[in-house]
Order: sequence, then C-alpha cells, then structure tokens
Amino acid sequence: MTPEARRAASEALLRERGIPVNPALPMIEDEDKLSLRSEDALWRRLVALWGVVGAATLRRNAYFKEYFSVGERRAWLSDDEAAFIYTDAPAEEDRIRFSWRLEAMVFLAWCGGLVDELPLPEQASSVEAILPLYPHDLGDASMLRDALRLRSKAEILDWSDRLYRLHWAVRDAQLNGREPPPGINPGMVLEWHHAANWMTCYESEDDWDAVGTDT
Repeated sequence: MTPEARRAASEALLRERGIPVNPALPMIEDEDKLSLRSEDALWRRLVALWGVVGAATLRRNAYFKEYFSVGERRAWLSDDEAAFIYTDAPAEEDRIRFSWRLEAMVFLAWCGGLVDELPLPEQASSVEAILPLYPHDLGDASMLRDALRLRSKAEILDWSDRLYRLHWAVRDAQLNGREPPPGINPGMVLEWHHAANWMTCYESEDDWDAVGTDT
C-alpha cells in the first residue's frame, strides 16, 4: 500500500467512527524506507515491559529487581524503567504510570504475532493470553522468544498511521476542552502510539524513554 492509500484508509476508518480527521497531517514513511525492530529487540522490550507492568500491578518490586539483576537483563530496561523497578517503595503515581505500559506491551505483542487482532483502542487490554509465555521463576523467557513471529511492515505501518491520526484527534480534543473521540481511550492511544513509533524506529530513536509521539 502506498503512503497516500494508507492515509486515505486511516481517514476513512476514523470518519466512519465519527472521529475527527486532520487532512493536513502528512503521510507516514513508505514501507521501502522503513526498518522494523528485530525479533530479538522486540523480545527484550516485551520482557522489560512485563517487568515494569508486573512490578506496578503486583507490587513485587523485589522479585522483578532480582529477575533483572541476572546476566544482561538490566540492560534491557530503559533508565526510567530501571529506576522504578530498583526502588523498593515507588510513589503511587509511578505505579499508576507504569501500569499503563500494559497497553504498550499488548501492542508490541501484536507486532510479534502473539495477539491475533487489535480492535480500536477502546476497552482496556488483557495480557492473559500471553502471560503463559513469560517465566514464572528466574528463567530466561525462552518460550516467549520462540513464539515471536514478526508481522509484516505493511501490517504494522497500517496501525502506525491509524494511531498517528487518532492521537491527533485525542490531543485536539484535550487542547480544546472537548470530550475525547467517541469510545476511544486516550491512555491506550498514547501507549500504542509510543509502542508503534518504537517498533518502526521513529526518528532513529533507540531510547525507549525518548521515543516521540508527535502529531
């Protein structure tokens, strides 16, 4: 699909759902010029997200601190993630913030073929289907690595373009004091857009904490 056709498809879907569209937004990158993260990089990022989401929701920082102290695993965490996991009693606002990373985890699991379909970001996601792939001890998450099958550039770019335009609609509503687009969860949109931009190497940024979500 050409960038023009991808933009048109995204705009048509959003209009069908009654979501505002900004026709001035540019097209995203062409498939031929795009590099996706490797399966190994995706695997490490999924393990890191499992760690921070687990620490945030289960309140078991000590367990995840031990997990990421083995071998090279600590290097899989971003600086922000490591600071959170290696804090014995994180602030409640940080627990809430990192619990939202579950949504980024689900989007990247879809990129890796672990989730069959993604609806529009409306209802909070569940990770029950993929949790059995993660270790329940200090194991190396090899089951998760073996299960990954990276989706095509076209599939991932379709969602990347959709989220770019959807995130604009969410931000425009926020800036103008309006309700968010009907049925859309703004927090999910932010996390999915962040994950999509990391997956597509947006602006060649390798630091998870610094990946932009420009609209």
